Amino acid sequence: MRDDPAPREARLRREFAQSYPPLTPDVWESATVITEKMIASRLQREVGGLFQWGRVLNPEHFEFRGGPEGRPESPSRRTDATE
Repeated sequence: MRDDPAPREARLRREFAQSYPPLTPDVWESATVITEKMIASRLQREVGGLFQWGRVLNPEHFEFRGGPEGRPESPSRRTDATE
């Protein structure tokens, strides 16, 4: 039996809820699912515009828990995966 860490989760801080209409504040959810929701939302809003990649979930706006300690093997930004 492996001792896998808990999956990475995030929750939106209530004070930033107006900036993230597809999300419900103060609800823990898979960080991967939240990231996918935000990418889909940005793509829908920015058709024909410049889409800037980087950290999708701003650590000032979200709380995080779970996942591997320190996450050195996992990119923290989408651009890290290609650098």
